[in-house]
Amino acid sequence: MRVLFTYMGAPTEPDEIEDFIFRFLYDVRHHIGLDVPGAKAIIKGIAKVRARQVREHYAVMGGRSPLVDYMNEIAKAVSEKTGHEIRLGMCYSRPLLEELNWDFDLIFPLYHVYSSSTTERCLVKIRELFGEKPYIKEWWGNEKFVRWVQRNIERGLKESGFENPYIILSVHSLPKRVIDEGDPYEKSHRELAKRAMKAFDMPWEIAFQSRFGKGEWLGPGVPEVLEGLKSEGVKEVLVYPLSFLVENVETLYELDVEYKEVADRLGLKYYRAKLNHRDPLLSEAIAEVIDDAGYEN
Repeated sequence: MRVLFTYMGAPTEPDEIEDFIFRFLYDVRHHIGLDVPGAKAIIKGIAKVRARQVREHYAVMGGRSPLVDYMNEIAKAVSEKTGHEIRLGMCYSRPLLEELNWDFDLIFPLYHVYSSSTTERCLVKIRELFGEKPYIKEWWGNEKFVRWVQRNIERGLKESGFENPYIILSVHSLPKRVIDEGDPYEKSHRELAKRAMKAFDMPWEIAFQSRFGKGEWLGPGVPEVLEGLKSEGVKEVLVYPLSFLVENVETLYELDVEYKEVADRLGLKYYRAKLNHRDPLLSEAIAEVIDDAGYEN
């Protein structure tokens, strides 16, 4: 079977940062009020300015995100376990979906939690390019995946050396209107969190990151929670990025640099649990979801 792994993507080299931002903004222009005459030129200007603003974020990672490389590693591991041919196709970065000359049988979004803002956006683009194809909608409930999350947290707790930590499960925020319209994203993350945290006898909560733009977004944000924990006398905080499979700009810069600076200012001991995408449990979970779906050539 031929399986397409898909995701929005991330810049694979410094020169792609501006193009990545432009592709994303142009694709969602009707959602952000920019579906107007001359939209392409307007968005090109916005992308140029935004690229200058975030270039320092990517500089922390050598000028590029490791996300695509790491997802290729996952694809290779799953292919070796299953015998399926697996390729990546990204919405906004290379390898781009529109440059993919390949007839695949199944779409596997590398978003473990479904959202109309992420998974569905990829599926819409794939339908436009390739027509209707079978797909896996979400897979966060797989027991091996839940165990993978737990192992990442366990490793983080051990590495931190903390004796009495408070755990923050960080989730990428979305505009609240998306949830109000029935998107299951927040509910699914909360259920995943409950399942994962059954293995730990310590206090925890969900907080949100990566809010941008106008309007009301899901909260509270991680910085707000850190400030609240400080006022409650908490001394040690471990953060785990529940929304992600692999390290990327939101983990390596936002969590590791920006939010650590907040914690340092507050006098909190802060450690961010890493995403070990090379743990065999993750590839085993994905392989199991694909094979259990029962799709054939």
